[in-house]
Amino acid sequence: MQSNGYKPAPLDLNHVKLTPNQNTLVERLAENGHNVWARDRVRQGWTYSIVQDIMNKRNPRLVPYNLLDEKTKKTNRDTVCAAVRTLIGYGYNIEPPDQESKMYKVFNYKIRVFRAEKSYAVTQGKWYFEFEAVTVGEMRVGWSRPNVRADTELGADELAYVFNGFKAQRWHIGNEPFGRQWQSGDVVGCMIDLTEMNIMFTLNGEMLISDSGSEMAFKDIEIGEGFIPVCSLGLSQVGRINLGQNVSSLRYFTICGLQEGFEPFAINMKRDITMWFSKSLPQFIPVPADHPHIEVLYIICYNGMLPMERPPKTCVSN
Repeated sequence: MQSNGYKPAPLDLNHVKLTPNQNTLVERLAENGHNVWARDRVRQGWTYSIVQDIMNKRNPRLVPYNLLDEKTKKTNRDTVCAAVRTLIGYGYNIEPPDQESKMYKVFNYKIRVFRAEKSYAVTQGKWYFEFEAVTVGEMRVGWSRPNVRADTELGADELAYVFNGFKAQRWHIGNEPFGRQWQSGDVVGCMIDLTEMNIMFTLNGEMLISDSGSEMAFKDIEIGEGFIPVCSLGLSQVGRINLGQNVSSLRYFTICGLQEGFEPFAINMKRDITMWFSKSLPQFIPVPADHPHIEVLYIICYNGMLPMERPPKTCVSN
């Protein structure tokens, strides 16, 4: 701490790890930054020289990026990398454009959904679990039906009742303003009361309320096939779900769960609850006849074979 009371407190980025695509972006940004610097120096009258001469405006780094020494490249990369990681730490999604998927409107799995095994669905009682927002970006957490869909945003349909702390919203067949935004390290308490038929959320032990002042995030819910804990994470987001198998690990249960008669979702369970998550897998799909850069040709291959033995081949040219 400084004598004037100032204590620098930058964003903690220890949890932010760049993907291969993001590292490629860092390299491109570093190269572009060098080109911008070199352009400005040339406009100011600087020229290339093997030895730096500030008085005569000569610099050995006025060369293409790929010819720079590794030390200089690393300096450029480190500066850009810190900026990219900071953006991710603040919840921004950074991903390369996918022109083909945009052109054909292919579903893009930007969100990964996690849910408890269906067999653990509860149909009675009062249950509690916690979710820690390690990052502050697009994430949702709450309760869903056992048959929640992996290809639909949580809360966009009738199968999930969730809280989005990035935008301070509650989601069920759409969204409404609710509660307040979370910060890194905040803990959301998720409570479901299957006696009074309502769902509530807390943030760091304080009840979240709607604009009308109600503590009920959702009320008059129907039991149906029951409910399971669920959450979704956007790109580069990190969250920790705690179902309460070890009750003492729940940070705010004694404050806002125990006193109201709620129980940890995984109480008295000797085994960890099985969790499932959505995963995007490559699939074969028909090539559209009007595709801009893929052409499918049907070729008869002889290869010295008799006419009846000639198998057809499909050749893809790009």
